[in-house]
Amino acid sequence: MTCRCGESNKAPAKHSFRRTVAGTTFTATADVESCAGCGDVYVPSSLMLAFERAVAGELARRGPICDETFRWIRKAAGVERGELAQILGVTPETIAGWESERRPIDHAAWRLVAAMVLDGVEGPRAVRTRLKIPHRPAATSAAIGTEHVLELPPGGMVARVLSLLAGPIDFTDADVADALDLDLAALRAQLRELAALGLIRATPVPGQGDAERWTPSTRDPAALLRAADAAGVELDAPIARPSRKGDGVAHARPSSSSWRATSS
Repeated sequence: MTCRCGESNKAPAKHSFRRTVAGTTFTATADVESCAGCGDVYVPSSLMLAFERAVAGELARRGPICDETFRWIRKAAGVERGELAQILGVTPETIAGWESERRPIDHAAWRLVAAMVLDGVEGPRAVRTRLKIPHRPAATSAAIGTEHVLELPPGGMVARVLSLLAGPIDFTDADVADALDLDLAALRAQLRELAALGLIRATPVPGQGDAERWTPSTRDPAALLRAADAAGVELDAPIARPSRKGDGVAHARPSSSSWRATSS
């Protein structure tokens, strides 16, 4: 890709992410490319999404339980206000009230959304286990001003699927589709392509129709991703989300492939 300055050569660079939520600052650093001519840095959208998910995962694990973190983890879970309101049996206005301090935050609702976020980050777990995670009830003076340095998880959807499968638990295709909010048929097609490359293998699940349980060739996520990259797998490739026709909610994903950060 040619830069706007006309230079086509790239150079390695570092990009720092920084976001403050409920008094805690989250930072991360990633390897990116820059223009060898003017120094503009190009940050793939997958890395930006990975940072947002890492922040959401940390908030979902530790809290604090408050309006700002509720809004952040709900968006990270990909749940619109209307959809969450239907799940909880409340109105979208109630959700909006929780997110703007007009109503006291419902702790059970916060924990449920946090569990949804962690399912997407770590893979499905029992809801009871998720709900037992202790969280700070609100931002305290001791917490304000603290900083957490995060390691960025894989950004692309195919990379996220492989990272989940490389965990300690063998998941079915339905488990992965539910955790990452993916269309099951599209996911199965992608899994079959990865299996043909020897990266994963399937085992039928008795009594569950055409469901299959998937096992990776290695439990080392980094090694599995390297093997996939060497095999020519497009790790940043998207996988279709489920169709939600008739719910009146748009479910768009960012379409841009990169973001340009101009060096100062």
